[in-house]
Amino acid sequence: MEGALTGPLARLAAALLIGFLIGLDRERAEIRKHRHLFAGIRTFPLIALAGALSILLLDTVGPWLVIASFLMVSGVALISYLRISAEGNVGSTTEVAALATFLLGCLAGRGDLVLAGAAGVVVAVLLAAKPRLERFSRAITPEELAATLELAVISVIVLPLLPTRGYGPGEVLNPRDIWLVVVLVCALSFAGFVATRLLGEKRGLLFSGMAGGLVSSTAVTLAMSQRARAGQRAYRLIAAAVVLASGMMAIRMLALVGALKAKMIPRLAFPLLAMAAAAGLIALLLQRGSDRATSEDSTELRNPFSLKAALTFGLFYALTLVLLHVARKYLGTSGTFVAAALGGLVDVDAVTIALAHAGPAAEGGWRQPAAAVTLAAVVNTTVKAVIAMVSGAGRFRILAAGSLAAMAAVGLAAGLAVYLLF
Repeated sequence: MEGALTGPLARLAAALLIGFLIGLDRERAEIRKHRHLFAGIRTFPLIALAGALSILLLDTVGPWLVIASFLMVSGVALISYLRISAEGNVGSTTEVAALATFLLGCLAGRGDLVLAGAAGVVVAVLLAAKPRLERFSRAITPEELAATLELAVISVIVLPLLPTRGYGPGEVLNPRDIWLVVVLVCALSFAGFVATRLLGEKRGLLFSGMAGGLVSSTAVTLAMSQRARAGQRAYRLIAAAVVLASGMMAIRMLALVGALKAKMIPRLAFPLLAMAAAAGLIALLLQRGSDRATSEDSTELRNPFSLKAALTFGLFYALTLVLLHVARKYLGTSGTFVAAALGGLVDVDAVTIALAHAGPAAEGGWRQPAAAVTLAAVVNTTVKAVIAMVSGAGRFRILAAGSLAAMAAVGLAAGLAVYLLF
């Protein structure tokens, strides 16, 4: 059975499917551009098939068929590019896609079907996402581009240079581990920013709240509170956006724990998902009967990454590690909860990651760290309720603060149930 799945027929079929997928987009591009392209839904599968056949015949005729086939495809692509350029049309996407399709066909012909299929999907997605990618490139500012490059620098250049040994009390300060966490959190926030840019910022308050929650739910709470104080009357929708941002915070925390310590998930999933579900239900009730948000009611999100912000988070995370170590050493079980509550006042991500890295407690395994993370989420949500009450205005103060308090109560109850019963 396994041989049939990787035999010659399966390899040819995979190559044809890859070519068809890419050719389908190129056929649609021909319609969008109102001009003829040299390859479409029929030619691309043939190009992929040529690559696969040349690899399958490698043992019979040698490498010359592969070389000759690639040169022929390259020649046709070059002629097409020269013809299009002579007509005043600039662009070589289809020609380059043809070369990539041939190579993907070769990969499928060699038997690497999963790799070839995955790469083919990536090529097709890049081709189909052209409008959104172009909109993203036009929307990003020079400052945001510089911040993006800084993120790349700290991820690719700085991280490998840092030492891996521990320093400080209990040797809990490992520079590479700390910086890896900084990169993870910055990348997650940046992914939320990119998603917002690609999908469009002006989709209404509710979408802005959800997208902003991937970056900073506290920042969304402050921004919406200021919006309410500025005199905008869509109080229910603004409050719903704040609640959704806090719901996304719970999902973000769960994702961070899953990426670092999956063993902690069984103890943590119920309270965090309960908070997220409560946020969704409350937001649904708040937005019911409200006027639809206009394009002016969206929250403008900027790239959340900056080198200063990364260094600040790294410092706070390192201090949290030391605080947790000292608290556990001198205060025992209660020390972990004290440290989590104090950390939740400022940055819930740092507390979540620190508790995940600290490992299970001596007694009870992941029961205590999971309860501490839940406490940090509850404290942080309560702090945002206070921010909404103090910084907001009108009915927004009652709606947002009351909703966040209810969400915190659900999280506290769910966390206590898991801690006491399981």
